[in-house]
Amino acid sequence: MTARDSTLKHGKPLKRTALQRNTRLERKGGSMFKLTADDKAQWKWMGELAKACRQPCDGCGWVLWLMRCHVVPRGRGGRVIDNIVFLDCACHDAQEKKNEQYEAEMDVDLHAKARGHTAQWRKETGRE
Repeated sequence: MTARDSTLKHGKPLKRTALQRNTRLERKGGSMFKLTADDKAQWKWMGELAKACRQPCDGCGWVLWLMRCHVVPRGRGGRVIDNIVFLDCACHDAQEKKNEQYEAEMDVDLHAKARGHTAQWRKETGRE
């Protein structure tokens, strides 16, 4: 059965989650979560920062293929402000599964790093 099938074999409708629906917002590459203007501005700023200079990974310190990652996933109520860190692929996979265990093993406070990125963004853009 594919994700596009709308009914099960016994004829009852298949419940689909919001992520599985082909909504207008998803077709345009958008998000199902509402973002504030500050959220959008910080997300864009961090993306440009990651491309412009070689940022170290907030988890392990390596300077390879970094991505912006949410400490608390947006699906669980995480926002952008005070919640975004730079992680490489390996750190992101480990952090995504068990954040508390990852922070203990790596001896790093990702929440403090995320607050630091937000403070730097506010300082550079003049948003207080």
